[in-house]
Amino acid sequence: MRHRLSEALEKEIAKDPRNQHLRRQLSLVNKAQISTLHSFCLSIVRQYAYLLDIDPGFRIANEGESSLLRDDVLAEVLEEAYDNKDEAKVNAVYRLVDSFTSDRDDQAIETLIDRLYETSRVHPKPSEWLKSLPKQYKLPADATIDQLPYIEHVKNAVKFSLQEAFAYIVNMRELALKPDGPAPYGETAELDFILIQEGIRRVTNGTWQELYDYFASLKWSTLARVKKDSCDPDLQDLAKKKRDHAKKIMTQIKDSFFTRTPARLLEEIRLMAPLIETLVELTENYGKKFRAAKLERGLVDFSDLEHYALQILADVENGELQPSEVAKEFQQKFKEVLVDEYQDTNMLQETILQLVKSGDEAT
Repeated sequence: MRHRLSEALEKEIAKDPRNQHLRRQLSLVNKAQISTLHSFCLSIVRQYAYLLDIDPGFRIANEGESSLLRDDVLAEVLEEAYDNKDEAKVNAVYRLVDSFTSDRDDQAIETLIDRLYETSRVHPKPSEWLKSLPKQYKLPADATIDQLPYIEHVKNAVKFSLQEAFAYIVNMRELALKPDGPAPYGETAELDFILIQEGIRRVTNGTWQELYDYFASLKWSTLARVKKDSCDPDLQDLAKKKRDHAKKIMTQIKDSFFTRTPARLLEEIRLMAPLIETLVELTENYGKKFRAAKLERGLVDFSDLEHYALQILADVENGELQPSEVAKEFQQKFKEVLVDEYQDTNMLQETILQLVKSGDEAT
């Protein structure tokens, strides 16, 4: 990155040799702190390890030992859950396991716990985020699918798939209109356009019930017949495949989202609430034991580096994260913070960046 910056500056200076600002920037490139976000967090944790309850001689766990440690901790967490003296808690664990695994082993539930733990770690306050999950399943009696906080994301996914199916029909029509193409398929394509456009209209402006009704009654028109030897058979076959792709996408949407009525879907979400509570409890216990196991061995992973850096850079005031004295020192040091591939940063990384940048400018 440093080399790329230097080359870019040199190229601009060649266009404007008298530009003193550019020349100064080029002279400062070698002094700039350029690193990955993980390396930046590592340098903070190394420098201020005395502020944390960790071994200052810690090392970053490699993938193999981290994986083995995870497996051991997961097995311990589930063993303790099965041996709990509280019968109600044991039964809750069995209900969770029965809902997500087969009779063979606990691999599926272990994977679920580990993935939920990893997902929580991209949040500045992972424990708070985990505890908020069951609330999303405790829906009031008058709730509708359209009121769910995540429904717009689901609708966007459905809309994208509908647009993809529409694009295949566009391809089919283009093939049909070629000089040696299966011309009758063009008429079928026009009917398919109307069919899919209605789905796009409902997902954009309609309710979930209207969208469910659309897929429940979805029926494709019969593909127009093409007279023998009236077109290129390869073009005809390709056009049919394009339509088949579109139909397959529509079937996948229906199977993924619309096999249950909205009322049944809401009921199943409510039934999931106690299962999610148990899953969150197991995940929190896993997180605590995993952290303790790493501390005992003087290990950290990349997620730990980010969270430890956050501990150093933030003070909690009235439940909100505010820049610590260390963060304020970085704010004085950095006039600007430039982030490559910013769209790939998660919420935890964004919080760290907000703590070290100065002023109210965008990161």
